[in-house]
Amino acid sequence: MPKTILYTQVRGGGERIAEFPADKIKYGFRHNRPGSISFDLPLDHAKTIQGNIEEGVHEVGVEREGTEVFVGPVLTVDEDDQANTLKVGGEGLMAYLRRWHITETLTFSASTDDQFIIARALIDHHQDKAGGDVGIDTFSAEDPSGRKRDRTYKKEAQKNIYDAIVELSEVDDGFDFDFHPASRRFDLFYPKRGRRRTDIVFDRRNIRRFKRQRDATGQGSHLIGKFADELIVNAQHSGAVDKYGLTQRVIVHKDVSDRQTAVDHVLDAARVWRDVPNLISLTVNTTNPQVFTYELGDEVKVNWPSKYGTVNEFQRLIGFDVIWTAAKEEAVLYMEPL
Repeated sequence: MPKTILYTQVRGGGERIAEFPADKIKYGFRHNRPGSISFDLPLDHAKTIQGNIEEGVHEVGVEREGTEVFVGPVLTVDEDDQANTLKVGGEGLMAYLRRWHITETLTFSASTDDQFIIARALIDHHQDKAGGDVGIDTFSAEDPSGRKRDRTYKKEAQKNIYDAIVELSEVDDGFDFDFHPASRRFDLFYPKRGRRRTDIVFDRRNIRRFKRQRDATGQGSHLIGKFADELIVNAQHSGAVDKYGLTQRVIVHKDVSDRQTAVDHVLDAARVWRDVPNLISLTVNTTNPQVFTYELGDEVKVNWPSKYGTVNEFQRLIGFDVIWTAAKEEAVLYMEPL
């Protein structure tokens, strides 16, 4: 079994406060979303005290085989005296952004401001406030993406910073992003994160459980885009209409001051939403291939002879969970078609 250490540290990083015993730890990662962690601690253990682990005050981390693979804020603590447990939940560093807001008008020009510069500036905007710095590194900058954007975030709108970065990343020719757990670096990837992994195949040799979910609630064969009360896109996909009927979705842009940028965003959404999401999850061992030798965004081969519909294609890894106990370790991978 890989050596796994569960620990807490002060908010913003720094020295560890305590290391904890746990019978089971589940921690995971998501594409352009915060990861999560959950575990139970024995209430009667000497280290299970508020001074060592407190929601909103401390961070929780996981060290696996000497490498820090997860860190983020402790968000929930549930005490159960009869069960003698303290149930703890947290998320990755990205979760901090969900409680940050833009409190001054910020303006960026498509003639000068790369989308990476905008994303970093939004984080700096909050970390420059008194009490707002949680040690996110925006200075170890990669090269710019080469794609400039027009954005205006008005003070009175109090736009959420996490939402603003996600929306910026999802426009046509956007980017992927994440936070490195050990260095706390804000990583930006253009045009997208990951690479094709011809060396990795998931099939009956390493898949322990195969699950597939198809959900038509988000599908749209007719997309309507509005910008400053102007109808800018009215697009139907004939193939989607033939298959799913006329299903309509509306996008209204409020943060974009450039009309063409808004059009590009809506057209990109139209390409994504015209089909029903087809999400696959695989429960696999963590040794073949080794977990963390693949990363979010990688394209891996999945070969599964399902009775509902065989899968034999490359799929993109959009998330994975690691589930550790004293007896075994396994991973659950989440895939979507290319």
